[in-house]
Amino acid sequence: MFQVPASGGNLGRDLWSWSQSTFYYGCSNASKTFKTADIKTLPDRFLLIATSGGLNQQRTGIIDAVVAAYMLNATLVIPRLDQQSYWKDTSCFAEIFDVNWFISYLSRDVEIIKELPPKGGKAWIPRTIRVPRKCDPTCYETRVLPVLNRTQAVELTKFDYRLSNRLDTELQKLRCRVNYHALRFTDPILKMGKLLVERMKMKAKHFIALHLRFEPDMLAFSGCYYGGGDKERAELGAIRKRWKTLHASNPEKVRRNGKCPLTPEEVGLMLRALGFGSDVHVYVASGDVYGGEESLAPLKGLFPNFHSKQTIATKWELAQFSSFSGRMAALDYIVCDETDVFVANNNGNMARMLAGRRRYFGHKPAIRPNAKKLYKLFLDRNNMTWEEFSSRVRTYQIGFMGEPNEMKPGKGEFHENPDSCLCQAKGIETFEEKNRKDAVKMSDEYQSIEDPDWIDVDYLYKIEEFMSD
Repeated sequence: MFQVPASGGNLGRDLWSWSQSTFYYGCSNASKTFKTADIKTLPDRFLLIATSGGLNQQRTGIIDAVVAAYMLNATLVIPRLDQQSYWKDTSCFAEIFDVNWFISYLSRDVEIIKELPPKGGKAWIPRTIRVPRKCDPTCYETRVLPVLNRTQAVELTKFDYRLSNRLDTELQKLRCRVNYHALRFTDPILKMGKLLVERMKMKAKHFIALHLRFEPDMLAFSGCYYGGGDKERAELGAIRKRWKTLHASNPEKVRRNGKCPLTPEEVGLMLRALGFGSDVHVYVASGDVYGGEESLAPLKGLFPNFHSKQTIATKWELAQFSSFSGRMAALDYIVCDETDVFVANNNGNMARMLAGRRRYFGHKPAIRPNAKKLYKLFLDRNNMTWEEFSSRVRTYQIGFMGEPNEMKPGKGEFHENPDSCLCQAKGIETFEEKNRKDAVKMSDEYQSIEDPDWIDVDYLYKIEEFMSD
């Protein structure tokens, strides 16, 4: 009979212990051969960037914008954040990130200015183009550089994942300097984030942070179906129409291929099967969950110690952030980074960003679901005992637990696996060789599943097509 026990298991305790260990440390110092900004930057050559998507998707654009400016010998103008997409957040760069720190920290790498200077006493309108996704250095040299040389100022639109995943080591290390050191949140965000962490630690010595990406836009975008009948199909179908280039969805195929986010109940069952008991405190990072309290009820039943920004902070404390999705996401980012164990119900932008950060700084697991393997298991769970279910969950999750050696160097997105910036600490015992090989194999299989968040589609507005010269 399928019955979830109240207590946790050995693996849950092992993860708490593991989270205190250090396996890797960052190696991000620039090489002596890396040319500094004062030598490399050419006069009257400016690169502007218009980012795309939510906070973590925009973060990828900001990181890669610095690298693109370095490759093009250009001065970077502070990137313009996406204010037109689904979330309608009007925040600018300086309202989320410490802009002065960003400029100062990267001053040896790239010249960065806050605004494009006027040209001939008049406002300078840059040439707007778009590069293909995963564009490599040669691509930038042939597509962007000629336009930049001719016009002196170019803005790259919808700039997210527009730079190749694999670059020379020194360029990868520049990515790490931007992501893990230069991109620092503003003081109000840092202060509030620290307060949320402190309040969680007052409730429990150890806690889980769960990024529950189960908002209506995510479900509509993925094309998944969760059993809500005609009402669900109509509601999510209406949202789906906002992305004009999405093809017709086959929900069963999408779910079978592991591209559907786990439901709140499913991610709760996964965690219980991994050994986390009902007494564990869970911080849930999320927007408005589709289905509201009805969707959350099973998760709360499995983990009654359920917390969020809204439950551990007052409306007054959150007032300066609550109208801005990016700033609210930044608060969640801080708590999720500081937690002992980070968990995601999908493999989207925030999950990958935090997994990479936690690898870089050498601390704490980041669990993501092997949704492709878990799909049938969730369907059949009432036909097996809890012991059989939990055993199979643990088997399927090998390679998806944020272990230091579960991914080969160069595999996966660099933001998730920043191997060029990592040095393996000496004297640390590795996992059993067989388990490591199984983890690598399964992780490689998972990486072949494209994250729907990264598909090149329009949001609520029409962006001009790439103009080649």
